[in-house]
Amino acid sequence: MSTSTLKSRHYTALSSRLRSLQSNLVETESQLDLMAEQLKSMARLGVGCGAQFMAVSRLLDEELKTATQEAQESAQPQSPTPGR
Repeated sequence: MSTSTLKSRHYTALSSRLRSLQSNLVETESQLDLMAEQLKSMARLGVGCGAQFMAVSRLLDEELKTATQEAQESAQPQSPTPGR
């Protein structure tokens, strides 16, 4: 084989690999764009979950406060009614 034939084969192989690399880079860019969109959606979902958590936490705090007050009231001895 002559050197020009070898060079031609190497350039053909290199060209094929570069086309494959370009195709992979285009696919990677597409996947990164999709990931960026999904991250935005995940951020919105996180905000929604955080808001629900805070709302439930507030309700539970109120219920706990009410239950604690009721328990303290029932634990206090009833003072006798004066005059009896």
